[in-house]
Amino acid sequence: MTAPTPLDATPLGGPVFILDRPAHGGNIGSALRAIHNMGFRHLRLVEPRQFPHEDVENYAASAGRFIDTIELFPDIASAVADLNFLVAMTRRLRGQRHHVVTPRQMGEALGPKLIQPEQRIGLLFGTERTGLETIDVERCHWICTIPTEGEVGSLNLAQSIMVVAYEMMMGSGKGRAVVHNPTTDDTLATADEMNRLYAHMQEVLFEIDFIQPDRYKQMMGKLKALFNRASLDHREVTILRGMLTEVTAHCNRKMAKLNRP
Repeated sequence: MTAPTPLDATPLGGPVFILDRPAHGGNIGSALRAIHNMGFRHLRLVEPRQFPHEDVENYAASAGRFIDTIELFPDIASAVADLNFLVAMTRRLRGQRHHVVTPRQMGEALGPKLIQPEQRIGLLFGTERTGLETIDVERCHWICTIPTEGEVGSLNLAQSIMVVAYEMMMGSGKGRAVVHNPTTDDTLATADEMNRLYAHMQEVLFEIDFIQPDRYKQMMGKLKALFNRASLDHREVTILRGMLTEVTAHCNRKMAKLNRP
């Protein structure tokens, strides 16, 4: 058994993900990958059936280099001994008097505490087949259950960990998405470029009889609104005008063929 890693050794401090007797190496590897993708580092295993195992490395993918950081324990009691707040991940609520939360509620409530080194938060997951035993749920302060829709409510162990890790990351305020906003990241077309596009479009639509002289203003107004909502950039306007030019050229070629003797 490796010694517990100080929880303040990583950017988010915690939480510690504890898996009770996981049966499949693939679930361990997938769990490790999910945890590290969300910025966490602490995975503890209680009597794993397949560890070490090639499936752990295969399913961990790029997180495989962190396999050596996984901590092993002989029982749940020793795995949670240094933690001061435990959450049981289970759908079994009958007979329990715990505070019950969803992963999102848990992330919002506990996420901000993850940056506090003195907060040692543990998330306890049961076995793939039977989940957590009652005695282990009773060790915990809260119960967290993942809402589902339909008759089949249970999730794969690794899926559950992914959902919980994501919500804990978002609750901590550390989630950062790569966002591309075309209205700010690209140079938008100028008003003159847009006016030239609309004039070109109107000309071509007249040529192909898509709009009629007595109704063109209404149609062009709708088309202008459509393209203005799209916030076109210079390159996109160029592409559209190229398409319009090719429409005219295609029509001219067809007319030339029809007029041949």
